[in-house]
Amino acid sequence: MSKAAVFWDRDGTLIADPGYLNDPDQVELLPGAAEALRRLSETGYENVVVTNQSGIARGLLDEERLKQIHDRMKRLFADAGAGFEAIYYCPYLDGPEAVVEEYRKDSDLRKPKPGMLIQASLERKIDLTASWVIGDSLRDAEAGRAAGCRTILLTAADGQIVNSPDVDFVAASLAEAVEIVQKYSPQGQMREATASMIAAADQETTNLLRDILNFLRTAERRTKEEDFSLIQLTGAIVQMLALAAFIWAFFAMIRGGNALALLSGIQQLLFSIFLQLFALALFMLARKSDR
Repeated sequence: MSKAAVFWDRDGTLIADPGYLNDPDQVELLPGAAEALRRLSETGYENVVVTNQSGIARGLLDEERLKQIHDRMKRLFADAGAGFEAIYYCPYLDGPEAVVEEYRKDSDLRKPKPGMLIQASLERKIDLTASWVIGDSLRDAEAGRAAGCRTILLTAADGQIVNSPDVDFVAASLAEAVEIVQKYSPQGQMREATASMIAAADQETTNLLRDILNFLRTAERRTKEEDFSLIQLTGAIVQMLALAAFIWAFFAMIRGGNALALLSGIQQLLFSIFLQLFALALFMLARKSDR
């Protein structure tokens, strides 16, 4: 079964970019990066890093050194309570700047080409059309668009806005990027639909509660005007409470965003059923008393 992922650029997006990072001790998490990974993981997305590493082709580091850098990055994120499922990198570069002949070539893995995203999709069974790419460079968005993902471009420090058809959304921070993903995720769209339904039902709920109050007042008057037993009045009150508890449980379940909220709603629903059964028992007892 395919799943959705968020593909993250590395340097300048998740960690600081000193320029061709080649020392594990230089790895520094950017503010909000761990929280962003954690929130999207909780939303149900896989976090996957896709990074161009032409420093290998330029002879500034080798793949073993890159592994050490990524191991340190994983540890730092783990210490912050976050992480990612996979890292994909492209060590290749075409042209005279690639001094290591083994890595001197034009590669489909190198962003803005979508090769790393497609590779991850095949290996990890990721639905690219349901996935996102977040990065601080236009080439990140171009790679995402070519792969069929939705794209978020983090704005530059100078606030310059890039106008490109490859950019679906622009975010001023990682926190804003996460909010965009969550808003347009299946869960986010469900929450919006639920909110609309709740808003539409608010007036009906108010009317229902007003009807309950009127019913109780009518029942109280009947106790004075008719031979209305205390058992019948108690049964009517309990039945109204059961109805109110059911409404409370229904809205608790549709408003809940996690398993704990859903469990609480189910408990409230069971309580409303108990009240209804108790009311029925009181009505049956009242009928026997009238005979």
